[in-house]
Amino acid sequence: MKPVYLKIVDDLVSKIKTGTYKEGDMLPPENSLLETYGVSRMTVRKALALLVEQDLLYRVKGRGTFVKKHKSAIHDAFYLSGFYTEVKAQGKEPTTEVITFEVLEPDALVASKLEIDEHDKVYHIERLRLIDGEPEMLERTYLPLSLFSDLTVDAMRGSKYEYIEAKGMKIAQSKQTVMPEIADKKVNKLLGVKDDSPLLKVISVGEFDDGTVFEYSVNYFKLNQYSFEFIAKRPN
Repeated sequence: MKPVYLKIVDDLVSKIKTGTYKEGDMLPPENSLLETYGVSRMTVRKALALLVEQDLLYRVKGRGTFVKKHKSAIHDAFYLSGFYTEVKAQGKEPTTEVITFEVLEPDALVASKLEIDEHDKVYHIERLRLIDGEPEMLERTYLPLSLFSDLTVDAMRGSKYEYIEAKGMKIAQSKQTVMPEIADKKVNKLLGVKDDSPLLKVISVGEFDDGTVFEYSVNYFKLNQYSFEFIAKRPN
């Protein structure tokens, strides 16, 4: 059975996520929490301490405990949706800078991931994704030219998935591999982090509902700004 203090943690996290307690709000006084949950002072303090440790709350001496303001976004790795959709849903403002937009012949790795011949042309696109004006993620994407002959820089400044689905193509899944990595100086400079800073590297291979591979992407996320939610479901 889950300890009582963890049940309080779960309840407070739920209330933060649903907006009962918004960013910058002060939580009810400790005595009020004691009455609400019917527990000891030690139990409440243990729950609050864990949420402070998890960077969801912060304390101001003599005033109280507050919900911490974050510029971060949550990426749900189970439900496939684009950066714009995820960030907008969290009340934040997404923007995109297209760093590179070119057509070339892929190397052996890219051709293998996209399941195409090495002489088939692909788009190579680098995009810097920002949240509320702050660099958040660097995306390096490869798309087969044969599937997206009308792709433009303007389209890539917006939502890639919206552009694709507007063409009547149905995206079925994205296979993702997540790992920590020390990136090169170019990536660090674009994301505004120090050299040797750890980043989260996510490799994605996207497929249509007919099994056609349409995308191979390598994404670099700042660890202090982006979090992933993984949802495990029991098969039917």
